[in-house]
Amino acid sequence: MKNLIQAHKKLIITVKEQMGLSDYGMYWLAFIEGGLTIWFLERIFFHWLKF
Repeated sequence: MKNLIQAHKKLIITVKEQMGLSDYGMYWLAFIEGGLTIWFLERIFFHWLKF
């Protein structure tokens, strides 16, 4: 499990450096990504599948 956590931390640092974002920018990126994911899932389940 430690290896997975370390790999994730390295990935986050790499993305942050490549995109030139601050910690605050990364928080906004994660917020927007989460919102888009929820919107997309909502569209699949409640619009296309008619739940």
